[in-house]
Amino acid sequence: MTTTAIRAEAHRDAKSVVHRYLQALRDRDAEAIGELVAPDAVYRIPGSHPVAGTWTGLAEIAGKFLIPMGELFDPTADYTVDVHHVIAEGEEVAVECVTRATTRGGAPYVLPISAQFTVRDGQIRSMREYFDTEYFSSTLFGRD
Repeated sequence: MTTTAIRAEAHRDAKSVVHRYLQALRDRDAEAIGELVAPDAVYRIPGSHPVAGTWTGLAEIAGKFLIPMGELFDPTADYTVDVHHVIAEGEEVAVECVTRATTRGGAPYVLPISAQFTVRDGQIRSMREYFDTEYFSSTLFGRD
């Protein structure tokens, strides 16, 4: 296999891992998320809202980020992640998407997000997410 072919395969692999992760989020599939996120992964959500922070390790990511985030939304309503752009370069994958859901209080939630992932050995090693924190805070926490 040529160097170019090896690089192309790595791009598809990292990209496919991120696509599978986003599908697992849509499906609320905790088992798949657990398989796709490395045990020592680091997630970072900048901002000054209640869900901002840096979490290290799958247990902390799940317990302090994914589960608290999931509790903010109506579990009976659809949760979608509409992917608009994906760029993969080696282990790095950048995603531009729009998350759509319904809050526990019944309000519509539509949030454009830019997320950067590092994928190694078929698992997400890091994720950084950027979005409109004012909209996020006011919609989910009633903050301006």
